[in-house]
Amino acid sequence: MKKNYIKIITIIGLLLISAFALNSILVKEKPLSPKAVNGVLDIQNYEFEGAEPVEMNGEWEFVPNKLVDSTAFDKQQSYHVEVPSLWTDYDMDGQKLSKYTSGTYRLKILLNDSPEVLGIKTTNIRMSNAIYIDGKLLGNSGNPAEDDSYTAHNIPYVAYFSPNDKELEMIVQVANFDYASGGGILGSIFIGNQESIGKLREGSLAYDWVTIAAFSTMFIYFLGSYLHARIGVEQLFFSLFCFANVLYAVSHGEKVFLELFPATPYAFFERIQSVSSIWIGLFMLCFFNSSLKRFANKRIVKFLCIVGILLTGSALLPVKLNSSLQIYYSLYIFIVLVYIIFLQIIAISKKAVGASYLFFSTFTIFIYFTVGTLNVMSNYAMDSLPPLFPFICLAMLSLYISHRFMDSFLKKEELSKALLRVDKLKDSFLAKTSHEFRTPLHGIIAISQSMLEGRESSLTKDQEEKMGLIVGTAQRLSNQVNDILDFSKLKEGDLQVCITSVDLFAITHVVVETFMYMIDKDLKIVNHIQRGQFVMADEERLRQILYNLIDNAVKYTIRGKVEIKCYEQKESLVIEISDTGIGIAPENVKFIFEPFRQYSNATGGTGLGLSVTKELIQIQDGTITVTSVVNKGTTFSVTLPKAIQLNEATKQTFSLPIPSVIGNKVGKKIIIADDDHVNLKVLIDTLLSEDYFIVAVDSGKAVLEQVKKHPDIDLVILDIMMPEVSGYEVCQQLRKSYLPSELPILMLTAAVRPEDMVAAFQSGANDFLHKPLDTSELKTRIRNLLLMKESSENAVKMEVAFLQAQIKPHFIFNVLNSILSLSYIDLDKARTMITDFANFMRGSFSFENTHSLVPLEKELSLIHSYVNIQHTRFPERLVWEVIMEESIHCFIPPLILQPIVENAIVHGLKMKEEKGTVKLMVKRENGLIVFQITDNGTGMSEHKLQQIVNVDKNNGQNVGLQNIRKRLKYYENASIKITSEENEGTIVELRFPFIHREKEGH
Repeated sequence: MKKNYIKIITIIGLLLISAFALNSILVKEKPLSPKAVNGVLDIQNYEFEGAEPVEMNGEWEFVPNKLVDSTAFDKQQSYHVEVPSLWTDYDMDGQKLSKYTSGTYRLKILLNDSPEVLGIKTTNIRMSNAIYIDGKLLGNSGNPAEDDSYTAHNIPYVAYFSPNDKELEMIVQVANFDYASGGGILGSIFIGNQESIGKLREGSLAYDWVTIAAFSTMFIYFLGSYLHARIGVEQLFFSLFCFANVLYAVSHGEKVFLELFPATPYAFFERIQSVSSIWIGLFMLCFFNSSLKRFANKRIVKFLCIVGILLTGSALLPVKLNSSLQIYYSLYIFIVLVYIIFLQIIAISKKAVGASYLFFSTFTIFIYFTVGTLNVMSNYAMDSLPPLFPFICLAMLSLYISHRFMDSFLKKEELSKALLRVDKLKDSFLAKTSHEFRTPLHGIIAISQSMLEGRESSLTKDQEEKMGLIVGTAQRLSNQVNDILDFSKLKEGDLQVCITSVDLFAITHVVVETFMYMIDKDLKIVNHIQRGQFVMADEERLRQILYNLIDNAVKYTIRGKVEIKCYEQKESLVIEISDTGIGIAPENVKFIFEPFRQYSNATGGTGLGLSVTKELIQIQDGTITVTSVVNKGTTFSVTLPKAIQLNEATKQTFSLPIPSVIGNKVGKKIIIADDDHVNLKVLIDTLLSEDYFIVAVDSGKAVLEQVKKHPDIDLVILDIMMPEVSGYEVCQQLRKSYLPSELPILMLTAAVRPEDMVAAFQSGANDFLHKPLDTSELKTRIRNLLLMKESSENAVKMEVAFLQAQIKPHFIFNVLNSILSLSYIDLDKARTMITDFANFMRGSFSFENTHSLVPLEKELSLIHSYVNIQHTRFPERLVWEVIMEESIHCFIPPLILQPIVENAIVHGLKMKEEKGTVKLMVKRENGLIVFQITDNGTGMSEHKLQQIVNVDKNNGQNVGLQNIRKRLKYYENASIKITSEENEGTIVELRFPFIHREKEGH
């Protein structure tokens, strides 16, 4: 406890010292500003043009208790008083002036050659005033009088006049019969030319509006945020704190509130001033208490809140009463600040989240508190602080709130992930367990059926019935297992469907026949669906839907019939399955499709059948509804998109345009090849739902042609048996240019011999599938192959990252040493080298996508920076030349030229004793851009050149060249060629398609 008292006393001491120090810094006089002496302000030698306005501070003449004009002023007994100050501080022959009185100030101003127009600006003259220049009224705020019949109105204003003489007489009549601390000229009156006074006024207003706008924005944002979510009460208190600051800003300084609402009674306005000060402290306390609740003392906070509420009530008292409490308002805010800083010190010591932000914000609030107090108690303007402080305060508090919410969000996200992980484990356990049930269940069903079907069996009638019961029970359990597996897939979004035109009659007929064989009760299933009805659906899943709905109808219908009908409804087909069973209670109808929901009349199962059915229908763009009457029956209505039947003639003559290009242009590119156009159409329809870009062809030659046109292809799906060129040959040709990881190939065949599979893999295929294809399996295989290719591409990206990271430490060390050396002998060269080094480092560490393109200028800028560095280090050994026919603007892959230039300089010239030359020639040629990098270095032998050119024999060396070759494969007609001769030099020629702008998808 003693430690806490010591901390609080220390904080108070430091704050008081800081306040006094800030006061001494802020209110110190300007050393060059003229000062009034004995009622005369001599500014004959002051140049108004281009200078700041003059503060008319110093000794003024003052006539107490009377309002007199210039003619009567000399007839009254006057005193010399210090301005600005309260008149209660004046010494009137040993007596103090009353707080509630009036008085007249006079100041003579001596001018030389003054501008044609002069202006004055007031700040704080309490509580009403009128200013006269040479007997003429210049401006006023309120209507001063010698008794309390005066009109109080203290608002800063600006007035302009044209001086008629070199000596001016300024009379200021002031009255105060309300404010408890007294009246007088409390703030400086400024005089200056029209321009300087205008700037002073505009600057003061701008400061107020900046503060108002900043706090208003935060008030609206955090109040809206709190009202939207109703969480985080500190957001509400922070918004109210911002609102109190808005009230304070509009009622102090230039008092823009009275500018906006000039008819406002001053007594009401003064209450706004008082309330805003108290609310800043009160809401600031509430905000910090909510934010640092675990460190706060409830009794202290409760006490300070009660005091704040009482002071708010006192602010509504008449002006004479509440103005006498101003010192207590400031003391309250000071105590709140002390307590808040005490809380923050504890929070920081306990390493609370974001507490350091609060400390900085409180420091700015303390500065504003000090300035506000000085503004009320002495001659100090609110706009003397830079307008940056409100933004610092708001930024720190906003960062604190954001930090807290982000920390809370991350914790909740972590908990959510943990819950999802547990839920996923539960689903995974359920799915795996169900999957493990399938094999023994199928074994039970198969063995039981074989025993029932075996005529040689010696089973009795009773045993056959029991064995039949085993088969039925196992089949129901098998169906439930399938429902669980489907439910798990649906929940994970893994269930894939192949939407095609499905013959509704054929499917319902098969399902009905199956049930007719299975049921053993007085029940009839009637299929009213006619031939020629087609829907857009997944055939297997539609069969499952019908099976589940008919099975549900059969289970809950003891006797009667189950009917299947369909009718057209706009562009859809409605399938109705109705029964004459027990029906569903009205209160249960709305829950019928919820998973694991069962009712008292349930006949077993897991309650998943209808839930899975609804999900299956929805993923096929359909809907399901149910109507039911207890003891009369239930009707399920399934709506699916209607399809058009293709007649046999059309099927036989069906053909696709070759090549057939379809799909999402920014999706993965897949070439599919099959000489049967119907198979192509099926494959296209299957893959379209996966958002791929598909190129369909019907021959092996066409595959090779399309690969040349689309070098960035992601996957090839080949039918083995094709005319002219078989799938095996196409695969072998592709493997000459592409590794299996660079271009996956999936081969399809109707053959089932193992030899076909072996041949496919030996020719270079990545995977193999038998026809007829299972669409889910096909999509899965395709997805896996694409993932493998992505892994290969990531490896290429890592190589680019490796190239970017190849800036060796000794290179950096040498460059820095060179910069240090140059800084002593040639500072300009050192600066240039620093700029080049910074540009080179920035370009080198700019990690971009491998297939993205950058402007040629960017690559050349990186090359020039590197060359300049080397040339600065070795000016006598390197000659760099760039030959470009014209200004060429195009896009190329990043880091495709710089490694070659670097290699030419570092390796090509390192053994050369005399001066080396490296040339870069850029030109356009037949739709290509050609780069030729030539050096006159040591060159390479034929054997060495072959090792470099042959990627397969590099064994991990020359990563840069390999990476360039790999990336060039993705662009049509791109190539790289190297020629070299020992002791003569090396030429690297790189050709790339001329691309005007960066393509999408790269």
